[in-house]
Amino acid sequence: MSIETIAPLKRCAIYTRKSTNHRLEHDVNSLVTQREISSAYITSQQYKGWVELPNRYDDGGHSGSGMDRPALSQLMQDIEAGEVDVVVVYKIDRLTRSLADFVRMIEIFDRRNIALVSISQAFDTSDSMGRMILNVLLTFSQFERELIAERVRDSIRTRKRHGKMHGGLPPFGYIATPDGLKIDEPEAEIVRFIFDEFLQTRRYTKVMTAVRERGYCSSVKYSPRGKPRGGNPINPSTVYAIVQNPMYVGEIRGHDTTYPGEHEPLISRETWDEAQIICHERKKRKPNNRDTDHFLAGLLWDDLGRHMRLDLKRKHGKYYKTYVSSNAIWSQKLFLRQYRSSADQLDEVVLAAVAALLCDRIKLRKALKGLGLFGENLETLASKGPAASDRLMATSKSHLQNLFKAIVHRVELGEDQVSIEFRMLEVRRYLEWKSEMSFRGRPSNWSCSDARYDHVVAVRAVTAERWPSLHINPRTESCKGSPDKKLVDLVRSARKAQRLVEENRELDLDALAKMHGCRTAQFARLIRLNYLAPDIVTAVFDGTQPSGLTRKVLLNSNVPTDWVLQRKLYGFQAPKRKIDPRNLFGRGMWPSAAG
Repeated sequence: MSIETIAPLKRCAIYTRKSTNHRLEHDVNSLVTQREISSAYITSQQYKGWVELPNRYDDGGHSGSGMDRPALSQLMQDIEAGEVDVVVVYKIDRLTRSLADFVRMIEIFDRRNIALVSISQAFDTSDSMGRMILNVLLTFSQFERELIAERVRDSIRTRKRHGKMHGGLPPFGYIATPDGLKIDEPEAEIVRFIFDEFLQTRRYTKVMTAVRERGYCSSVKYSPRGKPRGGNPINPSTVYAIVQNPMYVGEIRGHDTTYPGEHEPLISRETWDEAQIICHERKKRKPNNRDTDHFLAGLLWDDLGRHMRLDLKRKHGKYYKTYVSSNAIWSQKLFLRQYRSSADQLDEVVLAAVAALLCDRIKLRKALKGLGLFGENLETLASKGPAASDRLMATSKSHLQNLFKAIVHRVELGEDQVSIEFRMLEVRRYLEWKSEMSFRGRPSNWSCSDARYDHVVAVRAVTAERWPSLHINPRTESCKGSPDKKLVDLVRSARKAQRLVEENRELDLDALAKMHGCRTAQFARLIRLNYLAPDIVTAVFDGTQPSGLTRKVLLNSNVPTDWVLQRKLYGFQAPKRKIDPRNLFGRGMWPSAAG
């Protein structure tokens, strides 16, 4: 009696790629051709248990030189989730043309026992011969890509030496015609106005203010396919680019020099030379942001969604380093002030918060579960947290930037808290890190997993520059109520308990409680009442607290140290700001980023 052997099921994912968007709108294009050929091959391998997955992984208009492709990222995430057994491509260069990226992908494939099959090149990576042929083919693919790049660069240099613009949109003030660049008179007048204002004011921000007050907008232009572009208000980046673009003096910028162009200049040589002298004077002198060891630059945002940059200012012979919110146009329209935070203090807070998380086994286990880790693997990694924390605190400041760029995806700064979003794929690598070299991330692996963990730290790190951080209003007849004597006595008893602690440091908690005339547990609760928000304490003395807040409720509750949470817990409304930025700053006085 024979027993029929059934082949195990192999889930096959087809990946297709095309470098350009040309002909993608057609029903039959390169992506369709690659998919049909690959699908037919999978059908021929049904006797091996191969089954085509319905998910489509198509990257149209994406180069093979990198891994930042949406369909490839989704494929790598599905592989990490265990949903794919075989990756099928028409040719290996459809997957990647970079040998370094390919090696990283093969490491992931090997770890997950994923087979890679190329249809037209007739090999797979299930044996050593297939892997050898694959490396050879990939080396030639990378060589071909580099040759194409060299030819393109040579073509661009040649066209620029002959005074021609090579591709792209025409600069502001010009329109593209079959005979070359021609002046667009409405925009040309704006360009001349910008240069005149810059020579008078010598500041980019003042030029931008003048442009905004006049309501200048770019003219509407059409792409070769007839798609309209432009018609929008001019933004600061456009002003900055115009002042430093040699196209307006009749030249074309090369790699290390400029060449005479065929187009007509918009400004005179004298105007251009004077503007460049001012630009050179406006450039930041050392030390600049890149000369510091502050590691949050590039990772830091405020809780309104504005990027925060590192700002260096010299005052009285000393440099002050501050993280400052970008002065976005939309935030100016809403009269939102810029957040400012001491760079040294914020770096210390974030560093300590990350180290504390690594030591906190409960939170670390919760974060690692986002990677799908359970059981022995989870416990092993969680036990390495304290050692990783010590290693983090011992890392030199010069290496912290690369480390935080890897393990942290984003840091958001709020008025009462700091939110740290971790990239858990790299946190896992850091926990397992044993090398003596400094830790660096693997950006090519980031697309494999989007597991994140948001760690919130209650801390006030925003400088109270213009708005008060304490909300204490003077009592008026309209807000005067009838104070609850028991509540008032409770707050005063808490202050008396705090004074006993400060004046009798030689006594333990039991002796202090006995001196105060209460039990030890109640004495501890009284001490915590000293951390009530000032506006809650004043409400108790004024008799304006919510009706539900009684002596019993306050004494028996575990008073949190977070003032915002206290107000939510005890029924208080969020305090209104006493300083209104509309009264503080007008259009002309609004603080803006340094020119």
